[in-house]
Amino acid sequence: MKIYGRSVGVVLSILFLSLLSAGCGKEENILYPVESSDSFEASEEISETQDTEENRQMIFVYLCGAVQNPGVYEVPEGTRLFEVLKLAGGMTADASDSSLNQAEKLNDGQLIRVLTHDEEASENEGINPSGDKADSRVNINTADEAELTTITGIGSSRAQAIIAWREEHGSFKTIEDIMNVSGIKEGLFSRIRDSIRVS
Repeated sequence: MKIYGRSVGVVLSILFLSLLSAGCGKEENILYPVESSDSFEASEEISETQDTEENRQMIFVYLCGAVQNPGVYEVPEGTRLFEVLKLAGGMTADASDSSLNQAEKLNDGQLIRVLTHDEEASENEGINPSGDKADSRVNINTADEAELTTITGIGSSRAQAIIAWREEHGSFKTIEDIMNVSGIKEGLFSRIRDSIRVS
């Protein structure tokens, strides 16, 4: 009986030790990840960026001229010109980009016209693409005081008189009608007639 009892005790001790070692093994396999403050802040920044992109308003811009696919493009607010040019397939071979600011942020309803090299050269020379010379005469129906005073013989007071007459009587029908303005008589008109227009 003693031998049997001692054997049972040994067996029970072995079983108990086995259970203990098995339990420790399971506990060691359990991982409790802890987010560092840096990773938490990074995840917050990513979340905020995604929210910002999702909440960005859409705008419409019209791209025309020397581009592969001119048209109206719907893009997120804050889009830059070079991004829309990519959407349009890029510029044509004869396009001139010297007058474009491709880093420009676009606005809703904006028109962007890409000129060809010939069109740009014509504009720089004061010639329209149709071949007609640009009209440098001052439109007396639309010019403000600053523009009117660029006419030789028209000072600030006469410019104000032209604007006052226009506001009271409406647009000038002919350039000769400017002689109805106080202070502008035939002598002055003969000197400025080649510098003014009504349309």
